[in-house]
Amino acid sequence: MEQEQILENTKEYVKNACMGETSGHDWWHIERVYQNAQKINETEQADSFLVGMIAYLHDLYDHKFFSGDLRKKLEETILLFDPNEKLSKEQKENIIHSCLNLGYANNILQKQELSIEGKIVQDADRLDALGAIAIARTFTYSGAKGRPMYLPEEKEQGVTPEEYQKNGSKSSIGHFYDKVLKVKEKMNTDTAKKLAEERHHFVEIYLQEFLDEWYGRK
Repeated sequence: MEQEQILENTKEYVKNACMGETSGHDWWHIERVYQNAQKINETEQADSFLVGMIAYLHDLYDHKFFSGDLRKKLEETILLFDPNEKLSKEQKENIIHSCLNLGYANNILQKQELSIEGKIVQDADRLDALGAIAIARTFTYSGAKGRPMYLPEEKEQGVTPEEYQKNGSKSSIGHFYDKVLKVKEKMNTDTAKKLAEERHHFVEIYLQEFLDEWYGRK
């Protein structure tokens, strides 16, 4: 019961904090990641409480809009939900380490080993970077940052991992080649790999249609 209450308190806090976020990392993204993670965990059978906590907290202090001490902030936040410190040191470290290291940009060059719970949420987060939702999120983020839809001079194979960590491409379509089309191959679990196939194919179809229309081929 204590874990259920901690999880519910975490959910309400994150929902209130992220509901108005406009870059595609809003509450609904977090809720989708939570649902994706629970779906994956039906097969993986990891600790569902830890999966939920990591899912809810993974983007609360995303590097795109928070530049402080992430570990300290997460420690303080968890304490808000667990004032009597019922969570073990190992549980808290699992949550914090996973949140700090599951992001795509964070481990594109040097992958940190994650717990099974962290891997499940990482897969769930990456699933939300594929398919129809990914297309919408990409243009939403670009709109928030003032990026153009497409720049023909950008390479259609995307930038290098080093370049992506710095800035990446300057257009929405460029981002698909930088990241979205590469996500499928980075899934951890067999469940997520299967779910990623159809979403990846949908993005490929969309990009072909976009480029055909852009260059007047159809």
